[in-house]
Amino acid sequence: FGKPTNLHVFLHLFSFASFFGCSMWVSFVAGLVMFKNMPRHDFGRLQAKLFPRYFQFCLITVGICLAQEVPSQIMMMMRSGHDDNNNNSSTSSFLSDTNQCYNLIAIFGILLLNLKYFEPRTTAVMFERHIVERKLGTGHEVGQLKPSDPQKANDPELRKLTKKFGKLHGMSTSLNLIGLCLGMWHWGWLAGLVMKNFE
Repeated sequence: FGKPTNLHVFLHLFSFASFFGCSMWVSFVAGLVMFKNMPRHDFGRLQAKLFPRYFQFCLITVGICLAQEVPSQIMMMMRSGHDDNNNNSSTSSFLSDTNQCYNLIAIFGILLLNLKYFEPRTTAVMFERHIVERKLGTGHEVGQLKPSDPQKANDPELRKLTKKFGKLHGMSTSLNLIGLCLGMWHWGWLAGLVMKNFE
């Protein structure tokens, strides 16, 4: 951060906390509760509306953090290039800040990849799957990933779409979890800055 203003610190903490809290809620609470209490097709249609907004919101909040940090990192790099008297402690601090800037860029990239690539494709396959399930007279089950009737569940077309959906959804979910892990790393770094004030 260098010597941040109170507004700088507030915007960073508020924006990052908004991203992380939203991610935790959607990933571990809201989705599971809805899945266990809604018919599968209704749940899917709701998720198709929710997830683009979720990724957009997270991109905005992480983007606010980056908008503050990237210019300061560029200035620090320019200063370090012209300052031959940098000591080890300033270099260490600079590298720590730079790593976290890269960390935020990685989180932003993960969110953008999910929004622009995985979410649209996963949703498209899900709706294809819904069409096949409606023809088979299923999709009303609550808290189930597939039809209760084994004959319907083993329909060749449905199995093909389910496999494709599972692959895309798994990739999207894995990226989301990686983003959360990177977010925890950033929280750990922020906690270290706070602890330094008590030393």
